[in-house]
Amino acid sequence: MDKLNKYSILVFAVVLSLNIAYALPSFDVKVFPIKDKIVVDDTAVFNITVHNYLNSSGEFTIKKAGFPYWDMYTEPLQSPITLTASANDAASVILFVRPLYITSVDTYTLDMGVVLETLREEQKVPVTIGIISTEPLISGYIPTVLASVGLSSDKIDPRNEFTITVVLNNQNVINYTNLTVRIESNFFKDDLYTSLGPKDDKAVEATKRLDSMTLPQRNKFIISVFKDQRLIVNPIVKEFEIKEYVTQESIIKEESFLKVKEGIKVASNNPDYKGTVKKEITPFKNLFLSTNPKPETINENGKQYLVWNIELGKDRTMTVYTTENYRPIVVISALIIIAIILYFVFRSPMIITKGVANVAMSEGGISEVKIVIKVKNRSSKQLTNIEVIDNVPHIAHVEKELSIGSMQPHAILQHPKKGMIIKWNIEAVEPGDERVLAYRMKSRLAILGEFNLPAANARCKINNKVVICNSNRVSVGG
Repeated sequence: MDKLNKYSILVFAVVLSLNIAYALPSFDVKVFPIKDKIVVDDTAVFNITVHNYLNSSGEFTIKKAGFPYWDMYTEPLQSPITLTASANDAASVILFVRPLYITSVDTYTLDMGVVLETLREEQKVPVTIGIISTEPLISGYIPTVLASVGLSSDKIDPRNEFTITVVLNNQNVINYTNLTVRIESNFFKDDLYTSLGPKDDKAVEATKRLDSMTLPQRNKFIISVFKDQRLIVNPIVKEFEIKEYVTQESIIKEESFLKVKEGIKVASNNPDYKGTVKKEITPFKNLFLSTNPKPETINENGKQYLVWNIELGKDRTMTVYTTENYRPIVVISALIIIAIILYFVFRSPMIITKGVANVAMSEGGISEVKIVIKVKNRSSKQLTNIEVIDNVPHIAHVEKELSIGSMQPHAILQHPKKGMIIKWNIEAVEPGDERVLAYRMKSRLAILGEFNLPAANARCKINNKVVICNSNRVSVGG
């Protein structure tokens, strides 16, 4: 008997659990108002949250309610409005509700349906909206104007005019006597004024032109429609493309005696344009041809061509020039004669050179080197009171014992930055004669590799003018 009672209780518990399971709803819907009190031309906003109590994922469809007096939609637009909730989880969607033909202040309740697609179960959910003002109505109607936008070409050449066409369609019996159609973009802003009768259609056009050097790009402009500064058509965004163009044009020839200058101008609205300009020439003309900028010369099918790689400047143009000039021999000869005359007139009357000799090595590096400085008078007059200066780097010093026959330095000074400074005073050097100065430089440590010595300089005074000349720099080792 006890076993029978236990069995009965167990069966009763199982049946009760099954009844409870089947009695529970598969899902639940909550409506959370974000903005539920609006003026008649505004839009209400709600958060719709669906709780899925199933052990599997469920797809839900929200059925719109209130049409044609109300419009329900999401952003971005969905048709139909759907959402998916995972097993034993919730999912939400933001729902926008907009009055279409509401003309009185009141509270309105819309019974929105939510359907679980897998089980085809539906729940009705009330969505309540309060209209707090009908002031935006015009003659008892909400302004309803449909607008569409067209371009004469979706790919605009910035050198040419293009036309923007806005087609307006009045959906009700309001008579609009003063509408403003505003066209805005990064390049221009324009207001067009028009009227629109009841149930009327009208097209308004604007002809525009961009700067010819506008960059190739994808862009957009925005169309808005206003009545007395009140927006009655939501802004429409129209995309368009500004295309790339390239032009080549010949420049008028410049002709003079035995000289012809020609040019080709390349222009583009793309500053990164890469292309070439090709011009045929003959070998004879090439002997007397100059170009700007310098091109590459190629041979194709037995013909010779000049080829320029185009690199546009800041104004996005590039001009290449060719000049046939048969007067270069005369000009070059004259320039050579003038250059020779100027050289002999203005050249320095003395030359100073610097060299090395007798490089001694120690411990794999340079330890000693002899420095030889020559000062030569190449003028036709005697040079007097010549001061010669040389620098010895900090890494070395000058030996006290100098070679026999060498001219003794006037002074050896220690400079904190330049190292040792050696000075000679030469009383006079006859025309065509030279003086040789020498000293031995010894490094404090063996110098590995190559090192450079600074230039020596000499100066003297000629006719109250100080003449200075510098020697070459010397490289030691390497």
